[in-house]
This record gives sequence, C-alpha cells and structure tokens, in this order.
Amino acid sequence: MLTNPRWIAEVRHMRNNVPSFRPFAVRGVEAGFEGWLIGPRTRRPYHVRVRALIREYPEKEPGVYIEPHPERHHWIHDNRLCYQREGHVWNPAEDTFAQAVAMAVKYIAEFDGRG
Repeated sequence: MLTNPRWIAEVRHMRNNVPSFRPFAVRGVEAGFEGWLIGPRTRRPYHVRVRALIREYPEKEPGVYIEPHPERHHWIHDNRLCYQREGHVWNPAEDTFAQAVAMAVKYIAEFDGRG
C-alpha cells in the first residue's frame, strides 16, 4: 500500500528527475504523475500518465498511459502500454514512478512517427 512517506519521497524524486510532470491523487483510490513528452521525429505532444492503485503500489508497477498512441500494437485492453523490461524485474523497495515515465520516454523515442 502506498504510504504517505513513500508518496512524499516519490513526489520529491519526480521533482528532481522529471520536473515537468505533476502529481495527482484520488484519495484512497489511485495516485500518479502526468505530463507531456514531445515525439522526437514528429514533434507531436504526447500526454503521459503513470498511475497505480494506492492499495497495490509499490508492490505492483504503475501503468503507463499515452495519448495519442504512437502506434496500434502495444496496448492492453484498459488502454495501458504493454511493455517488457529487459533484464530487470520490478522491485517495490527500489523502483519508482519515475522509472515508469522512463519507459514512456523510451517507447515514444522508438515508435513516434512509425505508427
């Protein structure tokens, strides 16, 4: 379960690493961060939202949502990005929302303009 000290640490970490992303929370339900990333080829703005259910984070990795989709194939039924971490398994004690944003950055860099 996402505790208040963990949330404060996550907000601080995001401010230091991805200051353009802003925190959001629905009390007792979900929390996350959102912001805009620009496609490197098309210069298209992508709205990125990483979010998790409070009762499941940090045990479960946050979902990554991107609008518009740069391509049509890597999406789970709830509109979440489907990706696989190479050589890394989510570690609740060390991993953060910022790492989910990094996955969005990597994905957009690879698929922007190729959809």
